[in-house]
Amino acid sequence: MSTIADAGDCFACASKLCRFAQTDALHARRRMFELNRGDQVETCRGGCVKLWTIISGTAAISSNLRDGRRQISGIEYAGSTICGPMAHEDSPIWIEALEPTRICEVDLSDRMGALQKDPEFMQVLFGLIHKRLEATTRHLTTLGRLDSTERVMLFLAETAEATPGHGPVTLPMNREEIADYLGLNAETVSRIFSKLRKSGLFKFLSPTEFVVVNREAVARRLPVSIARRPAATLPRSAAGTSPEPVGCPVPHHTETAS
Repeated sequence: MSTIADAGDCFACASKLCRFAQTDALHARRRMFELNRGDQVETCRGGCVKLWTIISGTAAISSNLRDGRRQISGIEYAGSTICGPMAHEDSPIWIEALEPTRICEVDLSDRMGALQKDPEFMQVLFGLIHKRLEATTRHLTTLGRLDSTERVMLFLAETAEATPGHGPVTLPMNREEIADYLGLNAETVSRIFSKLRKSGLFKFLSPTEFVVVNREAVARRLPVSIARRPAATLPRSAAGTSPEPVGCPVPHHTETAS
């Protein structure tokens, strides 16, 4: 079975988005961003239809409040597609790289009149929106019903699930960023890390590396399930076989965030 690694950089776009621009590539604008940690890409502030796919690395969806505080509302890994979160003028929303990250942006705004009549495109778009709503609902439940220790445990367990293999897990975020994601403060996060280290459920090899010692015990301690992140696979053709990876048909250029 082909995986995202087999297909190369254009897996997500070729399988979901860029195919809708093949017949008229000039009407779709595609950009590839090469981001370093801390670099940001601002999302839509109007009625645009843009989609961003994380090709490699890890990114956060974050917003800034009027008083300067930041809220991270989502953590996105390779293969995730973000479908145009709308920003308010007084509270912009950013996709922020947590490590070296490649992001593919596709702007279909000019084609939406035609694409709205394409049932295949609408099915793909609704599927993406459904996944976003599921992730948002999970995070709202985490912030609204889990206590501080449960939030941190769930975050560590899901970070481990998103990491290939069974070796040490590298945290893509510092304590302050974790606090912004979990609705806590950095001091509370550090205190809970120390508590979890003493519990024996997690082993911290360094400030940024850890191992889940007993995943079953962690799962039993949590009131919600741990999100599983299966490896993305290429869509199957009508014959039931995975198609060969293809290059993206849409002209694009690569740029760095300013």
